[in-house]
Amino acid sequence: MKITNIELFPIRMKPVKPGFKDHQSTYLPESATVIVRINTDAGVSGLGEAAAAAAYYNQTSGTLLDWLRAYGTALEGVDPLNIIGVHKIMDAISGELAPGCHPARGGIDLALYDLAGKVHGCPVYELLGGAYRTEFSLLTNLYELTPQEKAAATTEYVDKGFRGLKIKIGHSTSSEGINVESLNWEKEKLVAALEAAPDDVYIDADPNQSWGNAKIVVRTIEEILRKKFYPNLSIEQPLHHLDFDGHAYIRKALKIPVILDETVVSPQAMLQIVKHDAADRIVLKFSRVGGLTPALKIINICEAAWIGVSLDTMPFTKLGDTANCHLAAAIRDPYPIDVEGHLWFADTPIRGGLEIRGGQATISSAPGFGVEIDEEKLEAMTIS
Repeated sequence: MKITNIELFPIRMKPVKPGFKDHQSTYLPESATVIVRINTDAGVSGLGEAAAAAAYYNQTSGTLLDWLRAYGTALEGVDPLNIIGVHKIMDAISGELAPGCHPARGGIDLALYDLAGKVHGCPVYELLGGAYRTEFSLLTNLYELTPQEKAAATTEYVDKGFRGLKIKIGHSTSSEGINVESLNWEKEKLVAALEAAPDDVYIDADPNQSWGNAKIVVRTIEEILRKKFYPNLSIEQPLHHLDFDGHAYIRKALKIPVILDETVVSPQAMLQIVKHDAADRIVLKFSRVGGLTPALKIINICEAAWIGVSLDTMPFTKLGDTANCHLAAAIRDPYPIDVEGHLWFADTPIRGGLEIRGGQATISSAPGFGVEIDEEKLEAMTIS
Protein backbone atom coordinates (compact mmCIF):
# COMPACT_ATOMS: atom_id res chain seq x y z
CA MET A 1 0.00 0.00 0.00
CA LYS A 2 1.30 3.46 -0.92
CA ILE A 3 0.16 7.01 -0.35
CA THR A 4 -1.11 8.48 -3.60
CA ASN A 5 -1.88 11.99 -2.39
CA ILE A 6 -2.84 14.03 0.65
CA GLU A 7 -5.87 16.30 0.40
CA LEU A 8 -6.11 19.43 2.54
CA PHE A 9 -9.32 21.25 3.45
CA PRO A 10 -8.88 24.49 5.44
CA ILE A 11 -12.32 25.13 6.90
CA ARG A 12 -14.18 28.00 8.49
CA MET A 13 -16.43 27.15 11.44
CA LYS A 14 -19.06 29.57 12.72
CA PRO A 15 -18.92 30.10 16.51
CA VAL A 16 -22.03 29.22 18.51
CA LYS A 17 -21.63 32.59 20.27
CA PRO A 18 -19.56 35.65 19.32
CA GLY A 19 -16.78 33.78 21.12
CA PHE A 20 -16.62 30.27 22.52
CA LYS A 21 -16.62 31.72 26.04
CA ASP A 22 -17.98 35.17 25.12
CA HIS A 23 -14.87 37.13 26.15
CA GLN A 24 -12.61 34.95 23.98
CA SER A 25 -14.13 36.09 20.69
CA THR A 26 -10.78 37.47 19.55
CA TYR A 27 -9.35 33.95 19.47
CA LEU A 28 -11.75 32.43 16.98
CA PRO A 29 -11.04 34.50 13.84
CA GLU A 30 -7.38 33.57 14.26
CA SER A 31 -8.04 29.87 14.81
CA ALA A 32 -6.78 27.55 12.09
CA THR A 33 -8.30 24.16 11.32
CA VAL A 34 -7.40 21.95 8.36
CA ILE A 35 -8.99 18.58 7.61
CA VAL A 36 -6.40 16.13 6.24
CA ARG A 37 -7.26 13.14 4.05
CA ILE A 38 -4.54 10.65 3.14
CA ASN A 39 -5.47 8.58 0.08
CA THR A 40 -3.83 5.30 -0.96
CA ASP A 41 -3.57 3.07 -4.02
CA ALA A 42 -5.60 0.46 -2.08
CA GLY A 43 -8.64 2.71 -2.02
CA VAL A 44 -8.45 3.24 1.75
CA SER A 45 -8.28 6.77 3.15
CA GLY A 46 -7.43 8.15 6.57
CA LEU A 47 -8.75 11.34 8.17
CA GLY A 48 -6.82 13.73 10.38
CA GLU A 49 -7.04 17.29 11.61
CA ALA A 50 -4.45 20.02 12.07
CA ALA A 51 -5.79 22.64 14.47
CA ALA A 52 -4.17 25.60 16.18
CA ALA A 53 -5.05 28.98 17.65
CA ALA A 54 -2.85 31.87 16.56
CA ALA A 55 -2.89 33.45 20.02
CA TYR A 56 -1.75 30.16 21.59
CA TYR A 57 0.39 28.26 19.07
CA ASN A 58 1.41 31.22 16.87
CA GLN A 59 -0.01 29.31 13.92
CA THR A 60 -2.28 30.49 11.11
CA SER A 61 -4.07 28.56 8.36
CA GLY A 62 -1.31 29.65 5.99
CA THR A 63 1.41 28.29 8.25
CA LEU A 64 -0.37 24.98 8.69
CA LEU A 65 -0.96 24.65 4.96
CA ASP A 66 2.69 25.39 4.13
CA TRP A 67 3.88 22.58 6.39
CA LEU A 68 1.15 20.19 5.28
CA ARG A 69 1.86 20.75 1.58
CA ALA A 70 5.55 20.13 2.14
CA TYR A 71 4.80 16.90 3.99
CA GLY A 72 2.28 15.84 1.34
CA THR A 73 4.79 16.16 -1.47
CA ALA A 74 7.44 14.20 0.43
CA LEU A 75 5.06 11.41 1.47
CA GLU A 76 3.70 10.43 -1.95
CA GLY A 77 4.60 6.79 -2.62
CA VAL A 78 5.35 6.06 1.06
CA ASP A 79 3.86 3.15 3.03
CA PRO A 80 1.26 4.79 5.34
CA LEU A 81 1.31 1.86 7.77
CA ASN A 82 4.95 2.58 8.62
CA ILE A 83 4.08 5.47 10.93
CA ILE A 84 7.61 5.72 12.30
CA GLY A 85 8.94 5.87 8.73
CA VAL A 86 6.53 8.69 7.91
CA HIS A 87 7.72 10.65 10.95
CA LYS A 88 11.34 10.21 9.83
CA ILE A 89 10.45 11.73 6.47
CA MET A 90 8.68 14.63 8.20
CA ASP A 91 11.79 15.09 10.36
CA ALA A 92 13.77 15.73 7.19
CA ILE A 93 11.28 18.41 6.14
CA SER A 94 10.85 20.37 9.35
CA GLY A 95 13.10 18.90 12.02
CA GLU A 96 12.01 16.53 14.76
CA LEU A 97 12.20 19.04 17.60
CA ALA A 98 10.77 22.17 15.97
CA PRO A 99 7.49 22.82 17.85
CA GLY A 100 6.25 25.31 15.25
CA CYS A 101 5.42 22.47 12.88
CA HIS A 102 3.77 20.17 15.42
CA PRO A 103 0.09 20.98 14.74
CA ALA A 104 0.62 20.11 11.07
CA ARG A 105 2.54 16.95 11.93
CA GLY A 106 -0.27 16.03 14.29
CA GLY A 107 -2.79 16.23 11.46
CA ILE A 108 -0.76 13.80 9.34
CA ASP A 109 -0.21 11.50 12.31
CA LEU A 110 -3.93 11.32 13.08
CA ALA A 111 -4.76 10.45 9.47
CA LEU A 112 -2.20 7.62 9.52
CA TYR A 113 -3.76 6.09 12.63
CA ASP A 114 -7.27 6.41 11.21
CA LEU A 115 -6.11 4.71 8.02
CA ALA A 116 -4.30 1.94 9.88
CA GLY A 117 -7.38 1.27 12.02
CA LYS A 118 -9.50 0.89 8.89
CA VAL A 119 -6.96 -1.45 7.28
CA HIS A 120 -6.75 -3.66 10.38
CA GLY A 121 -10.47 -3.39 11.19
CA CYS A 122 -9.94 -2.04 14.70
CA PRO A 123 -10.39 1.22 16.60
CA VAL A 124 -7.36 3.49 16.96
CA TYR A 125 -7.17 2.88 20.70
CA GLU A 126 -6.26 -0.76 19.99
CA LEU A 127 -3.33 0.46 17.88
CA LEU A 128 -2.24 2.49 20.91
CA GLY A 129 -2.13 -0.63 23.06
CA GLY A 130 -5.77 -1.13 24.04
CA ALA A 131 -8.33 0.63 26.21
CA TYR A 132 -8.51 1.03 29.96
CA ARG A 133 -11.94 2.56 29.29
CA THR A 134 -14.06 3.90 26.45
CA GLU A 135 -16.21 6.19 28.61
CA PHE A 136 -14.67 9.34 30.03
CA SER A 137 -15.47 11.94 32.65
CA LEU A 138 -15.35 15.48 31.31
CA LEU A 139 -13.59 18.69 32.29
CA THR A 140 -14.45 22.21 31.16
CA ASN A 141 -12.70 25.58 31.40
CA LEU A 142 -14.36 28.37 33.37
CA TYR A 143 -13.31 31.87 32.25
CA GLU A 144 -15.85 33.96 34.19
CA LEU A 145 -14.48 37.28 35.41
CA THR A 146 -16.18 37.72 38.81
CA PRO A 147 -16.46 35.49 41.89
CA GLN A 148 -20.24 35.41 41.57
CA GLU A 149 -20.08 34.33 37.92
CA LYS A 150 -17.40 31.76 38.74
CA ALA A 151 -19.49 30.20 41.51
CA ALA A 152 -22.59 30.07 39.30
CA ALA A 153 -20.68 28.44 36.44
CA THR A 154 -19.15 25.92 38.84
CA THR A 155 -22.58 24.90 40.10
CA GLU A 156 -23.91 24.69 36.54
CA TYR A 157 -21.25 22.27 35.36
CA VAL A 158 -21.25 20.19 38.54
CA ASP A 159 -24.99 19.74 38.05
CA LYS A 160 -24.34 18.63 34.46
CA GLY A 161 -22.09 15.86 35.77
CA PHE A 162 -18.64 17.29 34.97
CA ARG A 163 -15.92 15.85 37.19
CA GLY A 164 -13.21 18.40 36.43
CA LEU A 165 -13.19 22.21 36.29
CA LYS A 166 -10.27 24.34 35.16
CA ILE A 167 -10.66 27.68 36.92
CA LYS A 168 -8.99 30.48 34.96
CA ILE A 169 -7.49 32.94 37.45
CA GLY A 170 -4.96 34.85 35.37
CA HIS A 171 -7.04 37.59 33.77
CA SER A 172 -6.19 40.38 36.24
CA THR A 173 -2.60 39.34 36.84
CA SER A 174 -2.00 39.17 33.08
CA SER A 175 -3.60 42.52 32.28
CA GLU A 176 -2.70 44.52 35.40
CA GLY A 177 0.46 42.82 36.62
CA ILE A 178 1.23 41.33 40.02
CA ASN A 179 -0.07 43.46 42.87
CA VAL A 180 -2.12 42.98 46.02
CA GLU A 181 -5.39 43.93 44.33
CA SER A 182 -5.03 41.67 41.30
CA LEU A 183 -3.93 38.66 43.35
CA ASN A 184 -6.73 39.13 45.87
CA TRP A 185 -9.29 39.37 43.06
CA GLU A 186 -8.07 36.14 41.49
CA LYS A 187 -8.06 34.45 44.91
CA GLU A 188 -11.68 35.47 45.43
CA LYS A 189 -12.69 33.89 42.12
CA LEU A 190 -10.88 30.66 42.97
CA VAL A 191 -12.36 30.42 46.48
CA ALA A 192 -15.83 31.05 45.06
CA ALA A 193 -15.41 28.07 42.74
CA LEU A 194 -13.96 25.89 45.51
CA GLU A 195 -16.84 26.66 47.84
CA ALA A 196 -19.37 25.86 45.10
CA ALA A 197 -17.83 22.49 44.17
CA PRO A 198 -17.99 19.21 46.09
CA ASP A 199 -14.70 17.68 47.18
CA ASP A 200 -14.85 14.92 44.55
CA VAL A 201 -14.72 17.35 41.61
CA TYR A 202 -11.21 18.27 40.46
CA ILE A 203 -10.52 22.02 40.69
CA ASP A 204 -7.47 22.96 38.61
CA ALA A 205 -6.56 26.61 39.28
CA ASP A 206 -4.89 28.03 36.18
CA PRO A 207 -3.13 31.43 36.31
CA ASN A 208 -1.80 30.83 32.77
CA GLN A 209 1.85 31.57 33.64
CA SER A 210 0.92 34.97 35.11
CA TRP A 211 1.72 34.73 38.81
CA GLY A 212 5.26 36.02 38.67
CA ASN A 213 7.55 33.92 40.82
CA ALA A 214 7.43 30.82 42.93
CA LYS A 215 7.32 32.54 46.35
CA ILE A 216 4.34 34.66 45.32
CA VAL A 217 2.52 31.52 44.21
CA VAL A 218 3.28 29.67 47.45
CA ARG A 219 2.22 32.64 49.61
CA THR A 220 -1.01 33.13 47.66
CA ILE A 221 -2.10 29.49 47.83
CA GLU A 222 -1.08 29.18 51.49
CA GLU A 223 -3.34 32.13 52.31
CA ILE A 224 -6.26 30.24 50.78
CA LEU A 225 -5.45 26.94 52.47
CA ARG A 226 -4.83 28.55 55.85
CA LYS A 227 -8.57 29.15 56.21
CA LYS A 228 -9.64 25.80 54.78
CA PHE A 229 -7.89 22.89 53.10
CA TYR A 230 -9.41 21.87 49.76
CA PRO A 231 -8.39 18.29 48.87
CA ASN A 232 -9.57 18.69 45.27
CA LEU A 233 -7.41 21.75 44.49
CA SER A 234 -4.40 21.73 42.17
CA ILE A 235 -2.38 24.65 40.77
CA GLU A 236 -1.63 24.66 37.04
CA GLN A 237 1.27 26.42 35.30
CA PRO A 238 1.47 29.54 37.48
CA LEU A 239 4.97 30.40 36.19
CA HIS A 240 6.67 30.73 32.82
CA HIS A 241 6.74 27.47 30.88
CA LEU A 242 10.55 27.25 31.08
CA ASP A 243 10.73 27.76 34.86
CA PHE A 244 11.34 24.14 35.87
CA ASP A 245 13.07 25.08 39.13
CA GLY A 246 10.29 27.46 40.14
CA HIS A 247 7.58 24.84 39.66
CA ALA A 248 9.71 22.29 41.53
CA TYR A 249 9.96 24.75 44.44
CA ILE A 250 6.17 25.21 44.47
CA ARG A 251 5.63 21.45 44.39
CA LYS A 252 7.88 20.95 47.43
CA ALA A 253 6.40 23.87 49.35
CA LEU A 254 2.69 23.20 48.89
CA LYS A 255 0.50 20.27 49.94
CA ILE A 256 -1.52 20.40 46.71
CA PRO A 257 -0.53 18.95 43.31
CA VAL A 258 1.24 21.02 40.65
CA ILE A 259 0.15 20.66 37.02
CA LEU A 260 2.21 21.70 33.99
CA ASP A 261 0.59 22.50 30.64
CA GLU A 262 2.48 24.87 28.31
CA THR A 263 5.79 23.27 29.36
CA VAL A 264 4.77 19.98 27.72
CA VAL A 265 5.94 20.42 24.11
CA SER A 266 7.78 17.13 23.51
CA PRO A 267 8.94 13.87 25.13
CA GLN A 268 12.27 15.61 25.76
CA ALA A 269 10.53 18.39 27.68
CA MET A 270 8.66 15.75 29.67
CA LEU A 271 11.96 14.20 30.71
CA GLN A 272 13.08 17.58 32.05
CA ILE A 273 9.88 17.85 34.05
CA VAL A 274 10.61 14.46 35.61
CA LYS A 275 14.27 15.32 36.28
CA HIS A 276 13.27 18.53 38.07
CA ASP A 277 10.42 16.89 40.06
CA ALA A 278 8.32 19.77 38.72
CA ALA A 279 4.85 18.23 38.30
CA ASP A 280 2.31 15.83 39.77
CA ARG A 281 0.18 15.96 36.62
CA ILE A 282 0.44 17.37 33.10
CA VAL A 283 -1.99 18.67 30.50
CA LEU A 284 -1.25 17.02 27.17
CA LYS A 285 -2.33 18.43 23.80
CA PHE A 286 -1.45 16.13 20.91
CA SER A 287 -1.50 19.09 18.50
CA ARG A 288 1.25 20.76 20.51
CA VAL A 289 3.55 17.72 20.52
CA GLY A 290 3.05 16.47 16.94
CA GLY A 291 0.34 13.80 17.11
CA LEU A 292 -0.54 10.57 18.88
CA THR A 293 2.88 9.00 18.27
CA PRO A 294 4.89 11.48 20.43
CA ALA A 295 1.92 11.89 22.80
CA LEU A 296 2.07 8.18 23.61
CA LYS A 297 5.79 8.51 24.42
CA ILE A 298 4.97 11.31 26.85
CA ILE A 299 2.24 9.22 28.47
CA ASN A 300 4.67 6.32 28.92
CA ILE A 301 7.18 8.63 30.64
CA CYS A 302 4.44 9.99 32.92
CA GLU A 303 3.13 6.59 33.90
CA ALA A 304 6.61 5.33 34.70
CA ALA A 305 7.12 8.38 36.95
CA TRP A 306 3.58 8.25 38.43
CA ILE A 307 2.66 11.61 36.97
CA GLY A 308 -0.98 12.03 35.99
CA VAL A 309 -2.11 13.01 32.48
CA SER A 310 -5.07 15.19 31.53
CA LEU A 311 -6.01 15.79 27.89
CA ASP A 312 -7.12 19.13 26.49
CA THR A 313 -8.88 20.22 23.32
CA MET A 314 -8.33 22.86 20.62
CA PRO A 315 -10.73 24.52 18.13
CA PHE A 316 -11.35 21.05 16.70
CA THR A 317 -14.09 19.52 14.64
CA LYS A 318 -15.58 16.36 16.09
CA LEU A 319 -12.66 14.47 14.51
CA GLY A 320 -10.00 16.05 16.72
CA ASP A 321 -12.01 15.58 19.90
CA THR A 322 -12.71 11.94 18.98
CA ALA A 323 -8.97 11.39 18.51
CA ASN A 324 -8.46 12.86 22.00
CA CYS A 325 -10.83 10.22 23.40
CA HIS A 326 -8.93 7.39 21.70
CA LEU A 327 -5.72 8.67 23.27
CA ALA A 328 -7.46 8.96 26.65
CA ALA A 329 -8.53 5.32 26.38
CA ALA A 330 -4.87 4.28 26.54
CA ILE A 331 -4.08 6.28 29.71
CA ARG A 332 -3.92 4.40 33.00
CA ASP A 333 -5.37 7.01 35.36
CA PRO A 334 -8.85 8.35 34.54
CA TYR A 335 -8.48 12.11 35.01
CA PRO A 336 -11.33 14.10 33.41
CA ILE A 337 -10.65 15.22 29.83
CA ASP A 338 -11.70 18.25 27.79
CA VAL A 339 -13.22 17.26 24.43
CA GLU A 340 -15.60 20.20 23.99
CA GLY A 341 -13.73 21.96 21.18
CA HIS A 342 -16.23 21.01 18.51
CA LEU A 343 -19.08 22.34 20.65
CA TRP A 344 -17.71 25.88 20.38
CA PHE A 345 -18.98 25.92 16.80
CA ALA A 346 -22.38 25.75 15.15
CA ASP A 347 -21.56 22.85 12.85
CA THR A 348 -18.96 20.24 11.96
CA PRO A 349 -18.30 18.42 8.67
CA ILE A 350 -17.72 15.20 10.62
CA ARG A 351 -20.26 12.42 11.18
CA GLY A 352 -19.89 9.75 13.85
CA GLY A 353 -17.19 9.77 16.49
CA LEU A 354 -17.56 10.54 20.18
CA GLU A 355 -20.90 11.03 21.87
CA ILE A 356 -21.37 13.41 24.81
CA ARG A 357 -24.15 13.05 27.34
CA GLY A 358 -24.01 15.32 30.36
CA GLY A 359 -20.57 15.06 31.88
CA GLN A 360 -19.58 11.86 30.05
CA ALA A 361 -18.12 11.12 26.60
CA THR A 362 -18.05 7.70 24.93
CA ILE A 363 -16.45 6.22 21.82
CA SER A 364 -17.32 3.10 19.85
CA SER A 365 -15.23 0.18 18.60
CA ALA A 366 -15.68 1.21 14.94
CA PRO A 367 -12.52 0.96 12.78
CA GLY A 368 -10.16 3.92 12.90
CA PHE A 369 -11.69 6.90 14.67
CA GLY A 370 -15.16 5.82 13.56
CA VAL A 371 -15.80 9.08 11.71
CA GLU A 372 -16.80 10.04 8.19
CA ILE A 373 -16.82 13.30 6.26
CA ASP A 374 -20.07 14.94 5.25
CA GLU A 375 -18.84 15.93 1.80
CA GLU A 376 -21.57 18.51 1.24
CA LYS A 377 -20.81 20.30 4.52
CA LEU A 378 -17.07 20.04 3.92
CA GLU A 379 -17.41 21.72 0.53
CA ALA A 380 -19.54 24.48 2.02
CA MET A 381 -17.12 25.09 4.90
CA THR A 382 -13.84 24.86 2.96
CA ILE A 383 -12.05 28.18 2.46
CA SER A 384 -11.21 28.61 -1.21
